[in-house]
Amino acid sequence: MVRTALDAATAAQEDGRELEVFDLRTLSPLDLEPVYESVRRTGRCVVVHEAPSNVGLGAEIAARVTEECFYSLEAPVLRVTGFDTPYPAARLEEDYLPDLDRVLDAVDRTFGW
Repeated sequence: MVRTALDAATAAQEDGRELEVFDLRTLSPLDLEPVYESVRRTGRCVVVHEAPSNVGLGAEIAARVTEECFYSLEAPVLRVTGFDTPYPAARLEEDYLPDLDRVLDAVDRTFGW
């Protein structure tokens, strides 16, 4: 999802928005301090990952960001994830994974609050 997030950051620049992308490749230890600093500065957070949204790492990140940065948030923490279905066969994978349009839609929604 890093490539998709970076593509979204590039596309958002055309609309005059600057997105920060964090690649949280390690889950243990989970270093969220740079994310907290960004949220405190920008007031927004969109979590993007391949897994379903239900009971995933994205939910944990969203919860921790909300706990640590609640008074800095200008919009709810949004998640862009795979769908809450079993992972599909390879030929359908591109329809399952978050794409550029879904990520940019979430970014736009954070500015709508």
